[in-house]
Amino acid sequence: MIDLNNINILIVDDMESMCKSIRAMLKILNIGNRVRIAFNGREGLNILRKEPSDLAIIDWNMPVMTGIELLDKIREDRVLRDMPIIMITAENSRDIVAQAAESDIDAYILKPLTVKSLGDKIEKVMEQCQNPSHMTKYLKASRDLEEKGNIDEAIIWATEAMNSDPLSSRPIRTIAHLHYLKNDLDEAEKWFIKAAKMNRLDVYAFHYLGEINMKRNNVDMAVKFYEKAMEISPRQLDRSINFAKLLIQKKNISKGKTVLDKAFALSGSSDTLKEEIALFCFENEAFDYAQSLIEELIASYQDRYDLMYKLAKIHLLNEDTNRAMNLLIKIEPKMPDNVDLKLSLAKIYIADGRSLRADGILKTVLDIDPDNQEAKDLMRNNV
Repeated sequence: MIDLNNINILIVDDMESMCKSIRAMLKILNIGNRVRIAFNGREGLNILRKEPSDLAIIDWNMPVMTGIELLDKIREDRVLRDMPIIMITAENSRDIVAQAAESDIDAYILKPLTVKSLGDKIEKVMEQCQNPSHMTKYLKASRDLEEKGNIDEAIIWATEAMNSDPLSSRPIRTIAHLHYLKNDLDEAEKWFIKAAKMNRLDVYAFHYLGEINMKRNNVDMAVKFYEKAMEISPRQLDRSINFAKLLIQKKNISKGKTVLDKAFALSGSSDTLKEEIALFCFENEAFDYAQSLIEELIASYQDRYDLMYKLAKIHLLNEDTNRAMNLLIKIEPKMPDNVDLKLSLAKIYIADGRSLRADGILKTVLDIDPDNQEAKDLMRNNV
């Protein structure tokens, strides 16, 4: 039996009062000889990378880096990934439960915490860590083989895991994922469907069924599975973004925008992501949404002349010539070598009957690019 009063524990919570409360409970329980505290996920990750802990107690909802984002980083780290984690949450909704299962949380506790609930969870989690089930051992062996590139042997060990616990869908989806890595889509699909039938909240299975159908270019079926995954757990940012992009590509822009707005709200999305989505929407002719995102970005970064140029193009596509012209006039001195910008402005002047202005711009274009045929044609017709 593990000596609980000698383990190292990290508490990660953005509320100092909650950190103090958990630390006090641990003292009452006589659990932990060293307790460290971090006030957001990024700070917690930095602490762990300098010195791992025996156990982490992490709040679900935090600024800077959420509990789930921290968990994902930990599970991706070869040194930290097997560390037991208890997640604390005030929410008891189905998508929270689904995401907990998807992210390999060892346990989660609903607020308000009690000394007993915390003590019971820690004892259970640390016991499981010290004495893992046969299924867990086999899955770890499968993971190690996968990382060495031995996919076929990894499948054998995942099958052993399935045989050791036929009621768990986790080994089944592991088998499915290994076939997916081999690009054996038919076999992967078969196992993911089996995992989804065993566990209707297995969001991982539904997500990869969407991925498989995307690879087959079966967009309608991919949408169906992505939608199911989103319905179960709308909080996973990458899934939300991929699903929204798929909807936009299918010209279901209104629904794609709804998914993206929710993803941004849940994630506290970065401006980098907003720019990526804005450019994606621009390329896929979702101009209204692209415009709203670009305008948000320009409000924050008033020297982003490249984005202003994209916005001017949207105005031109929407036949809002005056707004396009005003933007192009503003940014032309900031982008002196942008030939396409100058040609756009020259075309506006020609359409507006301002031949002399157009001629001056076209001469500048030919100074930059003497062989520009479009500029030559415009000058010839601008007489």
